[in-house]
Amino acid sequence: MPVNQEPQTTLNQDKHLIKNRVVIITGASSGIGKALAEQLAASGCRVYALARSLMDDFSGQQEDGGCLCSAPLDVTDAVAANKMVGRIMQHEQRVDVLIQAAGYGLAGSVEATEAFDAANQIQTNFTGSCTLLPSVLAVMRRQKAGLVVQLGSVAGFLPIPFQAIYSASKAAVAALMMALANEVKPYGIRCMLVQPGDTRTGFTAARVCSPADEYLPYADRARRSIARMSADEEKGMAAEKMASLIIRRINRRKPPLVYTPGLLYKTAALLRKLLPMRLVNAILYRMYAA
Repeated sequence: MPVNQEPQTTLNQDKHLIKNRVVIITGASSGIGKALAEQLAASGCRVYALARSLMDDFSGQQEDGGCLCSAPLDVTDAVAANKMVGRIMQHEQRVDVLIQAAGYGLAGSVEATEAFDAANQIQTNFTGSCTLLPSVLAVMRRQKAGLVVQLGSVAGFLPIPFQAIYSASKAAVAALMMALANEVKPYGIRCMLVQPGDTRTGFTAARVCSPADEYLPYADRARRSIARMSADEEKGMAAEKMASLIIRRINRRKPPLVYTPGLLYKTAALLRKLLPMRLVNAILYRMYAA
């Protein structure tokens, strides 16, 4: 990896991708985050893939002109996050894109969810989306350019029964991105909230379910709800396809503030705005709570 070398940004007309961007990605060990890291490196970007389970390898695996470096990072550790940005800046003079894809799902009734589990969900999905921002935004503000991409979820605007804490965490990151976009707009920094629907990733298998529901009246309904959600996810869009769609938006001159991939979920987002909330909630009840 070149040290202190100013990147020359060029457009690859065949792939419509910007080469030589410096990209930081959290949650890059699996799913959409991993697919984004691999595809961006293959396009010629210099990618720093971060996740708790990744090996420390800043030597950089070469990917068709790009570079894929990796390092372990727990996004809930603000001190470690700040040090990681400093370490990356020892190798680079800039950060062009920050993609935040770290997170996991928590399922179960609210009554059965322990406060500790709820706090961990918010700590990872929401607070973990804040720890890198101070250091990265300072870099982007000095260079008067940058893009922050946050992976949210359709659950952020269509709260799913028996995944209430997860839905709340995604609603929180949506609010974070909307407010942040206005804070940093005068400094040439853009924000993009991505709201994926059902996607085939390791997210389904990694979902944490509350065992306490087995001892409460919610048990059968919770099992049906989680089973339906899991089945929908297994039939969803492949992570590689999702990553490709996101990269297309990243490479627009003006990336959208909110991007909801897939016609079905774009329609759902529109109906959420047009229909009375009572009706929206009744539909969600029939789908995931009856």
